[in-house]
This record gives sequence, structure tokens and C-alpha cells, in this order.
Amino acid sequence: MRLVTSEEMRALDNHAINNLGIPGCVLMELAGSAAARAIMERWTVEGRSFIVVCGRGNNGGDGFVVARHLQNHHAHVSIVTLAGESQLAGDALTNYRITRKMNIPVIEMDSSSDIMYLEDLFNDADFIVDAIFGTGLDRDVNGISREVISMINAVSAIRIAIDIPSGLNANTGSPMGICVNADLTVTFGYAKIGHFTSPGFENCGEIVVADISIPPVSHGDATVFVTTDTWVLSSLPRRTRRGHKGNFGHSVIIAGSRGKLGAAIMAGRSAVTMGSGLVTLVSHADVLDILMGRITEEMCRSLCFDPQDPAFDDLMDFISGDMRAVAFGPGLGTTDEVSTLLDRILHTIKGPVIIDADGLTCIARRPEILENATCEVILTPHPGEMARLCGKTVKEIENSRHTTAVEYARKHNVNILLKGARTVIVSSKGRIAINPTGNPGMATGGSGDILTGFITALCAQGCTPFEAMCIGAFLHGRAGDIAARECGEISLKASDIIDNLPDAFSSLGSEDPDE
Repeated sequence: MRLVTSEEMRALDNHAINNLGIPGCVLMELAGSAAARAIMERWTVEGRSFIVVCGRGNNGGDGFVVARHLQNHHAHVSIVTLAGESQLAGDALTNYRITRKMNIPVIEMDSSSDIMYLEDLFNDADFIVDAIFGTGLDRDVNGISREVISMINAVSAIRIAIDIPSGLNANTGSPMGICVNADLTVTFGYAKIGHFTSPGFENCGEIVVADISIPPVSHGDATVFVTTDTWVLSSLPRRTRRGHKGNFGHSVIIAGSRGKLGAAIMAGRSAVTMGSGLVTLVSHADVLDILMGRITEEMCRSLCFDPQDPAFDDLMDFISGDMRAVAFGPGLGTTDEVSTLLDRILHTIKGPVIIDADGLTCIARRPEILENATCEVILTPHPGEMARLCGKTVKEIENSRHTTAVEYARKHNVNILLKGARTVIVSSKGRIAINPTGNPGMATGGSGDILTGFITALCAQGCTPFEAMCIGAFLHGRAGDIAARECGEISLKASDIIDNLPDAFSSLGSEDPDE
């Protein structure tokens, strides 16, 4: 599903109006009627009470159209407008005047002194339709608008947002001081980035993308999109009937140390389950015997950190082989010799390198390691690790997940998978995906190690780094969702994600992934 910024949507609107000759009032009518139809498809409106809260711009104009259509279907509708008639213009003013001629009650809020009048009105309503601000909002909400939004959020009525919950930044998904918490959001033409990224997706409720006859973007791949079953199915590596293990890639996972072998074991097992033809775990010599006693399908090899030792060159030759993808970091440690090894790997081998956990700590300490890398680099930080990489706070990262990941990927020419609710995936070439799968139960030790194994296996099988990140995150989250239904989010453990990966594959393409 393609996502757009508010600026891109504005350009599409302008193209439809100015170049194609579709009048703005027609687009407003189509938007308002589509929103009303979405409401009526979900709830009975006859005899129910609706308050439609309208701002002064085109979003308010859409709200006036919604009010008219709801009244035509025998709902009890009242309009609260935060702008008087003299403050309206164009198509919004036209539709305001139509509602007055239809005798729909209109309450104009001129100042904060009128705000208490709304309390009983909102408490008595079955539904509140939010048409205060649209996708172009670029400043913090204050004054009477802030008070009204706070009041909307405080009542028990079902809340429907027109285009976007008022106060939500359409590009970043961050509230502009405050925003409406909607149960349903009806947006037009294309969904916006803020609808699907965190934290904004939690404010949108169910999202409906309504067609209002704006011609679709028909050229090129989507720059920003939400991964779907269809996309994942079409992007999975294909297997010929004559294939053998050598055709399906070799995942080399440099991980584990004393006390942290579980990270290596889970990363290795997840790479096997994701279909890597061969998997080799490379770890510290002093834990190798323990590691070999814990695994079955994977092979083992000892780490060497001394460039003067012939075993070091053997190791570098090994991980530089054909059809190899390298994961670096889970449970490995953060000593200077680990950082030096990572530096050597990034400036020697050609295949993709997936860096997680302790490997990310090494980069945070020595960011110059990323300069002039000879390979495609994939970083998979959680928000805390991203904060250390960027020198920001976790709160700053969470408030601008999409833009932070894009800026870091561009600056360092790397691929980024920023984990968390609605994982953000950014390629070094500028493509962006938002992952819709997963649940809070997956926030448990080892979950990230498993994702690293998934991505490594997909790279080894020939996926591009961007494809591997998108497919890996989607199936990781889908498997976690299936596991949560079986054992609950609280009891979910990381290995349950691996165990449910086969069912995640089987669910692809079904109309109901829950089945």
C-alpha cells in the first residue's frame, strides 16, 4: 500500500483541480460522501446522534458534507464550527451555507468561554466526527482547538476522523501537542505516512482509504509503502525443484560469548527455519564446545581476532565466499577487538552484513567504521540503540522514527530497520516501508536475535537488503501474532516466533491471517 506525505497529497489535489479540471467542490463532495458511506457501512445511523466538529479549512468543508449526508439518512446531526461564516471561504463556505439551508443546527464557537457548553452536547452524542484539521497541519495545536480536542477525547462517543485525526502530523505520525484518538479514520486518495507509523497509528483506529477520483500515481515504485501479504508473496525467493542446499545460501552468524550464547543459538536456528541452505555460527573459542552441544542443524567455527594469525585470514576468506550473508553482533561483546574485527569485515567482504546488538554498540562508539564500507550494511537497532547511534534521547527517536531512520540511512549510506511498534525500514537507496505486523508480546529477550537470523537467511538466498528487511520483519511479526493468539502476549517467548514461522508462511495470501 503506497503512502504519501501531506505535500505529495497536496500536489495530487492541485493536479486534479488545475490540470485535469476536476472542481475542488467535486472533490470535497466525493470526500464527504465517502466518509459518510464508510460510517454507514459500519454502524446504523438512523435515529443516532452525531456531532460534526468543523474547522475553517477544507477539512471542515468535508465535515459539512458528511453532516449533510448523515442527515439525509435520518441521523440526528448537529455541527460545531470553530470558525464563523466570515472566516470560511471557497468550497468550505459553499458547503457551510448548504447545511444552513438544510436547517442542520450549527453552533459557532467564538471563544474558550463557550467551551463548557459543549460538555453536555458531547456527552449525549453517539458519534463525534472530527473535521477540525487536515493533513496540512504544521504547528502545535493550541487555544480553543486544543480544548475541543481534549473534550472529544474525554467522552465515550465513537470518534470518526476525516482524513486524519486532528492534531496528528501526517508526515511523522507525531501528535502536534494533542490529537484526536479516533476509532475510525477515513482518508482520501492515499494513506499518509503518519497514519501507519508510530505513535500515530494508535490514534487512527481503523483506517479506510477512500477513492475520490484523484488519478492514481502510476509511475515507478512507491517511495513509501506498507508491506502487505501480496508484496511479501511476490518478493519471496523462489526455489527450483532441482535446488540443493548450495543454491539456498550460507548464513554466517558471528555471535555469542560466555553468558550470552542464547543469542547465537536463536539467531542460528531462525536462519535455518527461514530457509538458509547452510548456517555457520562463529563464536569465541572458549564457548565453542558448549555451543556445539546445543545445536543440531548449524555448523560452528572459532573466532580469530589477531590479523597476524593465519586463522584470521582463513576466517576472512570463509565469510567472503559466494552466496554468503553475515550477521554480526548478537551476544558477541563490545571489546576493542570486536570493533576492530567489524571494521575489517566491513572493508573486506562484498556480501551483505547485518549488524545488531553488540555490533551496534561498536558503531555507536566508532561511527567511522561505516565509512567507505565495501559491502551493503544493514543496521537493526531498537529505539535505545538508535538513540546511541544518533546521539539523541529515546523520546526524540520515538517522536520522529521515520525521519530519524531516513536521515541516518542517507548520511551513512546504510540500510536501517528501526524496530518497535510499526517497524520502519529504510534502504540506502531511499525506499521506505512500514511494517504492520507484530504485537507487544514480542518485546522480550531474543526477539531481535531471531529477526537478525531471518534477515540474514533471506539475504543469503538472494533477496536484496531491502527485500530481506521487509520480508523478515513482516514474517517475524506475523509469526509473533500467531504465537500471541496461542499463548497470549504475556507468556510469549522469543522461540515461539521461530516455532510459528511455518504458519506465518502458510497465512500469506489468506483473506483472514487469523485463520
